[in-house]
Amino acid sequence: MMGMEKMEKKIPLQTVERMSLYRRILEELHGKGVANVYSHQLAEMVHVSPAQLRRDLASFGSFGNISRGYPVYQMIVTISRLFGTDTLQNVALVGVGNLGRALLFYRGFEERGFHIAVVFDIDSEKVGRVFAGRRCHHIQDLEAVLPDYSITMAILACGQQNLQSMVNRLGQAGVRSVLNFVPKQVHGPAGVNVENVDFAARLEKLSFLNRFGSAR
Repeated sequence: MMGMEKMEKKIPLQTVERMSLYRRILEELHGKGVANVYSHQLAEMVHVSPAQLRRDLASFGSFGNISRGYPVYQMIVTISRLFGTDTLQNVALVGVGNLGRALLFYRGFEERGFHIAVVFDIDSEKVGRVFAGRRCHHIQDLEAVLPDYSITMAILACGQQNLQSMVNRLGQAGVRSVLNFVPKQVHGPAGVNVENVDFAARLEKLSFLNRFGSAR
């Protein structure tokens, strides 16, 4: 029986990231009608050792009978519960420029348990308009609007000006996690997690690998 035991120790972030990858591969297998998968098969698909995969899963409890393989659908359900994405979570989006609008139309968020429920911008020409079914609010109304949507996560796709101040305001308004797509490093105040995503930096890394081969 697949279960989820109480975690007595802090789980490494690398393990959490691999669990997300496991779920994505399991969803692909489920879509192909695969009912069970052995640890060595799943490990090969995600390019980790079978021992590493088993250690990762063991960090969260029991995931099935190894001799019969792991039940694919039940693993998806359990990992989703671990992430809190077995039900849709409302997310706020700050910035409705080209990137922001692209994120609004990206179906992958809802497929993984996240719904962009409310959007904000500073541009008066965008405020009041509807983008992908969401009415845009002025950023100055952030504190008044967020409680209506039970928001604890936000995505930043806005300009760089006053970005750290924006993160601080989000934290004070109850947001606990921020995904930052703006090419400027920000830090979360106490109790707020920030994930900075710099597309240009990723391209620089790939450019380096093009020149010098695999990193060591």
